[in-house]
Amino acid sequence: MSTYIIVLCVYRSPSGNFPYFLIQLEIVLNKLYKISTNIILCGDCNVNFLSITSRAPLLVSLLHLFCLESNVEFPTRNMHTLHTIIDNIFLDKKRFNIKVHPLINGISDHDAQLAILLNLTLRLPD
Repeated sequence: MSTYIIVLCVYRSPSGNFPYFLIQLEIVLNKLYKISTNIILCGDCNVNFLSITSRAPLLVSLLHLFCLESNVEFPTRNMHTLHTIIDNIFLDKKRFNIKVHPLINGISDHDAQLAILLNLTLRLPD
């Protein structure tokens, strides 16, 4: 039996329309989601999970409809005294055992996230 994993990468501009982003994300997830589908959503939603605004709870509420939960618990962007979690990895924690670590690469003002799926076994075709 094959297991498919859909990795969906998203970017929302900081000046992008947040309600429109949520609507479009919901449309995409509705097309992709099935009870047996494994979805990993990652990227820069420009929603800071360290600040108290309505955006993070709205995004979390939408993603919970598709059994997707946040997995990044460390700042992904560090600028002088400002630290944010605006890059994230969302997946179903019941299906995946994941460890996420920061990967400071110096390429961007955002740090990368290294996601290790601990219970994933690849079987190559014969």
